[in-house]
Amino acid sequence: MAVIYVKEQGTLIRKSGGRIVVSRNAQPLMEFPVSNIEGIALMGNVQITAQALHFLLQEGIDISHYSYGGQYLGQTAAESSKNIFLRFSQYELYNNEQKRLDYARTIVNNKIGNQLDVICRYRWQDYPKWRDDAAQIRKMREKIPAAATANELLGIEGMCSNIYFRSFGYMFHCDFEFRGRNRRPPRDPINVMISLGYTFLTKEICSALESESFETYLGFLHGIRYGRKSLALDIVEEFRQPVIDRMVLKLFNKRMLSKYDFETEGESVILNTEGFRKFCTEYEKWMSGKNDDVNVSGFRRLIRGQAALLKQSIQKGTEYVPFSLEARHVCGEL
Repeated sequence: MAVIYVKEQGTLIRKSGGRIVVSRNAQPLMEFPVSNIEGIALMGNVQITAQALHFLLQEGIDISHYSYGGQYLGQTAAESSKNIFLRFSQYELYNNEQKRLDYARTIVNNKIGNQLDVICRYRWQDYPKWRDDAAQIRKMREKIPAAATANELLGIEGMCSNIYFRSFGYMFHCDFEFRGRNRRPPRDPINVMISLGYTFLTKEICSALESESFETYLGFLHGIRYGRKSLALDIVEEFRQPVIDRMVLKLFNKRMLSKYDFETEGESVILNTEGFRKFCTEYEKWMSGKNDDVNVSGFRRLIRGQAALLKQSIQKGTEYVPFSLEARHVCGEL
């Protein structure tokens, strides 16, 4: 099953029998049975009737709300799991500073491993310094066991990410350049795609965690901050490179996107309707379909599996093993 993305401005979503209809100016654009979907994402000025909303919630289908530019605003969701005992266990673990730090170390170590895997697999011959970049990251990675606080770990992660994105820019062979991360707003097409992808990915992970009854505001690596779902930010770290970074490389290097898919508004760059359609099509392939070289039958299913593993780890004290490109590729080569 897939998520339906609706960005056509001025459209209306309504219920018709057991189906959902998307129309504009009273003219139907598409319709589908709810049995074929697991979520709906509304972008910008898209309306939904109360009848359609109630119907979707009764069927357990969440509705996500985004600005036209792709900023995640929130979601309307059916009542989630009521596992209060998981939250008790999560609070207990959080109050154990050593255990909390162990989880944080695992998260950072795994993310750096994924970054190294992308550098080594997507390197280009015209950037010979990729070996130096990888060596610097490995040297920084060695500092993880000695890090005494989450802030120290975030510092290590930040330095590794700066080196990683320097190499990342040389992985593109297309009409666009990537000279490092910029955001709020993104100022070039590649950063637009990365930011939008990270936003969608964080929402996916947040929904998976909430369905298991996690307290999403209580993270292990990312500290407590009012209004921030820190646990979702923790778990998104293990999927940034496997899902979004590799998908963005594919979209640009295979010329699936062009300059005609983007528009400029002041200093910011945004996807137009056609560009957004291309993004959503490819994103859904990665989330719901079998994915190339890592042998994953949909990252959406994998994310839910990781949420279940995290629940088991917290409640039963077992080790949490994040998703690792590094481990999968090494196993495949062996």
